[in-house]
Amino acid sequence: MMRRGFSMLMAIAVIVIMMGVSAMVFSLSNQMVASTTTQYHKEQAILLAKSYTEYTLMAVTANLGTVGGGVCLDGVTGDVTRLQLGPGAMGTVEGGMGYRITTQVSYIGNGSPSTRLLCNRVLNVGPIVSNISPSIIIDVYVRYRDTSMHVNGDSPWMTYHRRTLQKI
Repeated sequence: MMRRGFSMLMAIAVIVIMMGVSAMVFSLSNQMVASTTTQYHKEQAILLAKSYTEYTLMAVTANLGTVGGGVCLDGVTGDVTRLQLGPGAMGTVEGGMGYRITTQVSYIGNGSPSTRLLCNRVLNVGPIVSNISPSIIIDVYVRYRDTSMHVNGDSPWMTYHRRTLQKI
């Protein structure tokens, strides 16, 4: 009888130990998934910031070449959805299923006074030399919801910022 009781206690002990190990593995797996998701969102924001920098630069150069000396572009905004994977991928940016991108353009350098009046943000950097081409500063802000802290559809916004100085 003593051997049967000992065998049963050993079986129960092994089951409890295995249950603890499986709970630990499940917890670590959950942390890894959350970490990977956060890293995916940040990498996607970095790629979108690079893309919108190039897109804003293209829009600025296209607007400056128009008839009448051109118009200064203040920035570009947009919402990017459908980059999320999973069953809820059709949601809105406000609901945590996408990215909101805003770019701001500041002009630096030479230009005629009539052109400067059209620009909202012009940074004067000393005397203007006629052979120096103008430059722009492009600030890109990519905002997205942190899905790891999703509480009742009101998770905090995460922001990735990128600043680029570019001659035009």
